Amino acid sequence: PHRGRSFPQGRHNLRGHSYRPMHNLLPGTALRRSETHIARQIFSSLTRVNEENGELEADIAHHWQQISPLLWRFYLRPGIHFHHGRELEMEDVIASLTRINTLPLYSHITKIDSPTAWTLDIHLSQPDRWLPWLLGQVPAMILPREWETLANFASHPIGTGPYAVRRNTPNQLKILAFDDYFGYRALIDEVNVWVLPDISEEPACGLMLEGPIQGGEKAIESRLEEGCYYLLFDARTPRGAHPQVREWVSHVLSPTNLLYHADEPLQQLWFPAVGLLPRWHHARPGPGEKPAGLETLTLTFYREHIEHRVIARIMSALLAEHQVHLHIQEIDYDQWHAGDIESDIWLNSANFTLPLDFSLFAHLCEVPLLQNCIPRDWQGDAAQWRAGEMNLANWCQQLLTNKAIVPLIHHWLIIQGQRSMRGLRMNTLGWFDFKSAWFAPPDP
Repeated sequence: PHRGRSFPQGRHNLRGHSYRPMHNLLPGTALRRSETHIARQIFSSLTRVNEENGELEADIAHHWQQISPLLWRFYLRPGIHFHHGRELEMEDVIASLTRINTLPLYSHITKIDSPTAWTLDIHLSQPDRWLPWLLGQVPAMILPREWETLANFASHPIGTGPYAVRRNTPNQLKILAFDDYFGYRALIDEVNVWVLPDISEEPACGLMLEGPIQGGEKAIESRLEEGCYYLLFDARTPRGAHPQVREWVSHVLSPTNLLYHADEPLQQLWFPAVGLLPRWHHARPGPGEKPAGLETLTLTFYREHIEHRVIARIMSALLAEHQVHLHIQEIDYDQWHAGDIESDIWLNSANFTLPLDFSLFAHLCEVPLLQNCIPRDWQGDAAQWRAGEMNLANWCQQLLTNKAIVPLIHHWLIIQGQRSMRGLRMNTLGWFDFKSAWFAPPDP
């Protein structure tokens, strides 16, 4: 997406471009990276995780405490308003947290009640040291309890967050600062994201922030993503489960091979991955001998993602050199997330948010596709993680040792803007918190 700004009547407006519309912003459903970021601007949750340092902060709840290993108590702020005018009530919070009980990470919540006004008790079936962080994630955002009766709620959701959705069409998403927000009012008044499908042919160069003064001094912020593109082998298919196929394919489609065959602009944005995180060196590529009789492989990824297509083209060419035909399936993001379809290999990407000890397991565990492709005791893993007894580096290394997951590429995330923009801190999703950014006016 590319970003710009304008100043009608002293308002601070941010405008930008995206190559696809954002039809679904409903917490608790399958949300992509940009939708996840926008949902964080529209909704609030009991707690908030600081994007810069991963620390826990108050949001709808001003304090919380662990009463016993299986009981947590949260104290809520009164006087919070939804975007459509009415005050938030305890019933909204209880209904929102009850509806996500079907999700793997929230399945251990057994009961939610309110013993006294503005006090919420959450009862668990197993101890969870991560519960306060879990309640700051997008699935746990608080919705008005009548959300299912509100027209087009998924595309025009109503929350209590710093921004309210004004318009969401196939061409434009417009969100406005919410004047009755219970926290500090946002400094940017309006954010417009225009959909320009033709820009999808360019490799993603990150966010572009163009100011009203053309040719002003540029500032660039970049970071190597906490995460990577990776191959996922599907143990449900004979080829995907075959150890020799995994060894050979990960040898032919190695990060260095992909980089060598990529165009120069992408080579500057890509960095070979040898672990799920840039600091990890877990991958141990073997020599790999082509399995007898291997003539075709199926690769699946979700559509509306330019780099998936670029990577798949390179993979197809590399395998063709060894007389293996790559059959490519593009499916909807919802279908990808659900993982009911089988494929020999999947091309996926993961962006982990801070704190990494929380999100590494949470992100991989909450995508049903991964649980379907990798046969292991996921519930046992979850219990160990909740108890704080999991060594995440070792756990991730297990997934890489048997080549269930093969890291490919870390991506440089880039924001280009003007020096007049202040408070811009890039998060691990490649975006920034709209409500704390602002534009310094020109010198008088």
